[in-house]
Amino acid sequence: MLRFRTFTAIALLVFCLYGCSDTTYDDTNLWAEIESVKERVESLEKSVTATNDNLITLQQIIQALQQDITIKDVTPTNNGYTITFSDNTVATITNGIDGVNAPTISVAQDDTDGNYYWTLDGEWLLIDGAKVQANGIDGKDGQNGNDGKDATAPQIRINSTSKEWEISADGGVTWSSTGVIAEGKDGATGNNGTNGDSLFKTIDLSNDNFVTITLTNGESFKLARYNQDTPSFVINEAPEEVVLEYGDSICFEVTTQNVIDYVINAPEGWSVTYDNTLTIKAPTKDLCHFAKEGQIAITTISESGRSAITKLKVRTGEWIDQVTLRTLTFEDSDTKFTSYALEPSGKPIVKWSDLVDDAQYGGTLTYGDYSGSDYYWYDEGNTELFHSFTTPYWGGGHVISNYVIKDFTPLPEGYNGWYELQMCTPIGGNNGSANFAVHNGYSDSFNSQLYDSSLHGFEFADGTERVIDHMYVTNTNYVLNSLLFGDGFNSPATDDTYFKIVAYGFNANDEQVGSLEFTLCDGTDDIITEWTKWDLKALGKVARVAFNFTASADQIGDYGMNSPAYFAYDDVEVQFTERIFK
Repeated sequence: MLRFRTFTAIALLVFCLYGCSDTTYDDTNLWAEIESVKERVESLEKSVTATNDNLITLQQIIQALQQDITIKDVTPTNNGYTITFSDNTVATITNGIDGVNAPTISVAQDDTDGNYYWTLDGEWLLIDGAKVQANGIDGKDGQNGNDGKDATAPQIRINSTSKEWEISADGGVTWSSTGVIAEGKDGATGNNGTNGDSLFKTIDLSNDNFVTITLTNGESFKLARYNQDTPSFVINEAPEEVVLEYGDSICFEVTTQNVIDYVINAPEGWSVTYDNTLTIKAPTKDLCHFAKEGQIAITTISESGRSAITKLKVRTGEWIDQVTLRTLTFEDSDTKFTSYALEPSGKPIVKWSDLVDDAQYGGTLTYGDYSGSDYYWYDEGNTELFHSFTTPYWGGGHVISNYVIKDFTPLPEGYNGWYELQMCTPIGGNNGSANFAVHNGYSDSFNSQLYDSSLHGFEFADGTERVIDHMYVTNTNYVLNSLLFGDGFNSPATDDTYFKIVAYGFNANDEQVGSLEFTLCDGTDDIITEWTKWDLKALGKVARVAFNFTASADQIGDYGMNSPAYFAYDDVEVQFTERIFK
């Protein structure tokens, strides 16, 4: 695409200068410049392709080195080399392109763990602060394990706007600029090397027993040549590292050739036997002395006396459930969800504060012209908690609020004065924060069947059952005013008054698995006005939680509960369990 745009733009310029003038015009220089641009763009495109191909080849070479795969043949081509390995896989080394200034991507071995990692211009290539491994990362497959995964070779491209080289280490999902402009420079050819910018500097074929491949950063790989007299002991489908729980074992099929004898050396406490299949057993945890990790070395000998060594890393341990807490704060700085629009208003929701209505009562999001629409929020990428309700809000639901009225004793003027206090607290959010959520709604025998799905709450959008550790709750101004002074529906609280929230937990089959209560009012001397922690762990693992209320007889009239069915909550903490191997 870059070549087409560049050439077309210049061609149009030629047409304007030449086709619209009666004067004879010598366009030799201009056409020479066009040809030069074409050649530069084509060189850049070839460089992108060649570099990406060489990155894949370099990864193949590293994996061959790690897995003791030998080289059967190296054939020079017009544009590099073709390497055939003993497992019949083929890799191609492509020469660099002269006159191209490309970023230097390579690998280097880390002395601390022996693994190879990708580098960029001589420094470790980092993703989220971690080095990117060039050889495969393997784990234990199984019910409690994590499948192993192959290392991914980086990719490069040229940004069509900035003209900078960009690099991706996650298969092309995200790209980062290298800061290098894609422009020409002089290339050079080395002895037995590749010309222009290439990952590879030299390939030494002079030794009959091995091939030495040297990278431009000086890193060298010495790969053994395949010989028919050389013994071969290939562990089929072996990972880079065998990871076993204490006392567990695993078997591998083995392909051998020219082997008349062998010697197996294993780390202390490990049992390794070979009888057509290779069986590896990890030490039990109760052994006095054993190596938690190490390397199995299998030395094989052929009839002609040649020997070879096959190596395999091993590690043992146990799976441990590690619990971490994620918090739903409703604060803009903690926004992780994908932006969306509330329909039919079309209001963009980019951060949590965008869900705060423009009025506590009669607002456009929860009461306005869009009654019957859905108001919803989703803590995507964090706690995974989700809530939605159909407006208007007087039918119940959970709204996001940041309304604060410190003095909750007077009612705002007007017929709807009580409702002007429904979304606010006298103290803002928990721990001095701005945003919080407000629940409205209850169900009892007077108006609908108790415990039915009309009770409002929140759920895990991915359907996973998790433990909700705790959250902070408090009374809204509307409830405080009603309990202290009474209102048109309710009498003030007495020493015998109680008002409680009830939380019902449901599993993934929507079966109730538990319930807990939290007291918002216990007589006139114990009415909650501060944020208070509510421990919800006793509900166990739940897929959703629904909230209701229970109240003393003086708060219930002929048609149900008279206390306002509101409470505010904030900082919902959810337990996430990750199985780690230690």
